[in-house]
Amino acid sequence: MYKIVMIGSGNLAWHLALAFEESGAKIIHVYSRSLKNARELATQLYDCQAGTSLDFTHIEADIFILAVADNALAEVVSQLQTPSDALVLHTSGSQTLSVLEPLGTQIGVFYPLQTFSKSKKVDFTHIPLCLESTSEASLEIMVELADLLSQDIFQVSTPDRLKLHLSAVFACNFTNHLLAIAKNLLVQNDLEFDLLKPLIEETFQKALQTSAPEAVQTGPARRNDTEIIDKHLTMLTDNPNYQTIYDLLSKSIQKGY
Repeated sequence: MYKIVMIGSGNLAWHLALAFEESGAKIIHVYSRSLKNARELATQLYDCQAGTSLDFTHIEADIFILAVADNALAEVVSQLQTPSDALVLHTSGSQTLSVLEPLGTQIGVFYPLQTFSKSKKVDFTHIPLCLESTSEASLEIMVELADLLSQDIFQVSTPDRLKLHLSAVFACNFTNHLLAIAKNLLVQNDLEFDLLKPLIEETFQKALQTSAPEAVQTGPARRNDTEIIDKHLTMLTDNPNYQTIYDLLSKSIQKGY
């Protein structure tokens, strides 16, 4: 049974901690800058302490998992103190493995390629877990750890992981933002977002059922219907930011076909 310290109490830390305990590992400590947040997660676990100190030299743990914001990772690493034989992992898609080098040689990346919200439980079984380490011994432990959660485990280098993260921003974050824009446009015109949901479901089903999403592209830009495009751009005159996004995406689609 691995004894794990979870450094962080946000969405990813929450899901990882619960999933690991359900799979047989043991989370013995949760760190957060906010003691309240650390305690909220710790109380969901079997026998876990909460704290705000990054000095863990007195704690007997096998693995330390850093599930903190990407822009906070370097600062946390600079303050972190762990037992000399501990394995330290970060979970970032956009940070290199080398950011952990000040902590020694037993380091690695344990990156779940998924979006997480505390309010929605996820099934880790088919979430890709992207692993990286410079040590074969560390990688072996990481694979055993990953096996507790997922059937989809990949060894991914830093350059490839950064490319995956970039692609994920397009696929997830930008897509969700476009859905938010669609909802805002409807709300501004006293229309219900529910009207779009069957269309959204069909769009994603088609994209996921093919290995070439570009092959199922539809719409005015795909047809090069400049009359409709110009009409839409005129309708967005009062929303210049949306107008710019519409114009850029339309031109990108037109260029692709």
